Amino acid sequence: MPEAVIAVLKVITHGLEIVGAGLLVLGFIVATLRWLREYLQDRIGAAGKNYRQALGRVVLIGLEILVAATILKTITLEETVESVSYLAIMVAIRTFLGWTMVLEMTGRWPWQKPRSESAHP
Repeated sequence: MPEAVIAVLKVITHGLEIVGAGLLVLGFIVATLRWLREYLQDRIGAAGKNYRQALGRVVLIGLEILVAATILKTITLEETVESVSYLAIMVAIRTFLGWTMVLEMTGRWPWQKPRSESAHP
């Protein structure tokens, strides 16, 4: 692969990593400020539930971007067993978090039908 292409891919990968990490930090700050506002308005129960859901969404979005950066790096720049293992671990964590977030928000696993559809008349 030409050196210019490798240099561009490194910049893109590094940029995606910075964006993913930045979104995690920024999302945590925003979610915490919203929780604090709701908590101070005496909506304690709703504040906790909303905070957990907001943090879950932030983590999922941040991980999506970090997984994209890792995929790009693994298939173009670092074709090693270690980088592929790192990618597999990140994808497994992201998948597990996605499933648990769906369970948290909807009360069912992603592969289960919604309660209204699964109930028989």
